Amino acid sequence: MEDRPKKNPRKENSKKRLLQAACRLFCKEGIHATGIARIIEESGVSRRALYMHYGSKENLLRAVFEAEAKMWFRWFDTDLTALTCQPRERVLALFDLMHNWFESEHFYGCVFINAVAEHDKSNSWVQEIANSHREKINAKLCAMVADSGISDPALTTEKLSLLIDGTIVTAMVTGQGNIAHIARLAADDILRSASIS
Repeated sequence: MEDRPKKNPRKENSKKRLLQAACRLFCKEGIHATGIARIIEESGVSRRALYMHYGSKENLLRAVFEAEAKMWFRWFDTDLTALTCQPRERVLALFDLMHNWFESEHFYGCVFINAVAEHDKSNSWVQEIANSHREKINAKLCAMVADSGISDPALTTEKLSLLIDGTIVTAMVTGQGNIAHIARLAADDILRSASIS
């Protein structure tokens, strides 16, 4: 068996600190307003390390997108699938996970929503990445909705997707994580209404 190269904990730590600082600053202060120097200062990592790990500010932003996408995929592929409950409750449990996120020290809003708001909408690689992320998440959500026995899962998924985005923005604007509980009630109304019609 071939030996894998050992990871350098110090390098991994500096890479993680850069990613966390970039996520925090991009969401709190804006992508355009955040320069490389600010990220270096916030992370306590050298400029050389930043370019060694990511190569550019754009690549660092792409890594921030990827990190948030992984969180959502973990929710759908691991956390929600591990629940022993009815399919409808599994959909509603998504809002419990969002509540935990809103209450954590790592919630600065959604980097996808924030980035699209900042960039040119007519021709932007950022918007392409955000739309791709939305499509992937909606596909996973739609599968869960379909498992709930909803007759029109695509329409119900779009309603829930709008609710999810609105909940994230409201939590970011108000700073109140418990908005997720209200959103959970609204999601339950959407699912009940869809199962009746």
